[in-house]
Amino acid sequence: MTFYCGLDIGSSTAKCVIIDEKKNVVAKEVIMTGYEIEKTAREVFDRTLKKGGVKAEDVKRVIATGYGRGKVPWATKSVTEITCHARGAFHLFNGTRTVIDIGGQDSKAISVDEKGRVIDF
Repeated sequence: MTFYCGLDIGSSTAKCVIIDEKKNVVAKEVIMTGYEIEKTAREVFDRTLKKGGVKAEDVKRVIATGYGRGKVPWATKSVTEITCHARGAFHLFNGTRTVIDIGGQDSKAISVDEKGRVIDF
């Protein structure tokens, strides 16, 4: 089976989710970010793999986002949290037009169009 991973390294917490091919959540984990960003990213990733019984080699893509996204060298791609919020909210709630993110360092209001793309923030 193939899996996909979203890894959000925020200023306060690091979050990881692993989904399967059918977009079902297999496992998720949240830990405090700490000072060593790359180490934190690896720790939350490893914990999530273990929780879901998933092997790292079975994860096809890792998308990193958040404050520390540049410190995840094994990520397939790095995407801003603004884009991730818009796409995620739109996926879960198709009529979404506004997303509010209350983060550890700042807050954002994001306008989303009828296809889930960011209009403004």
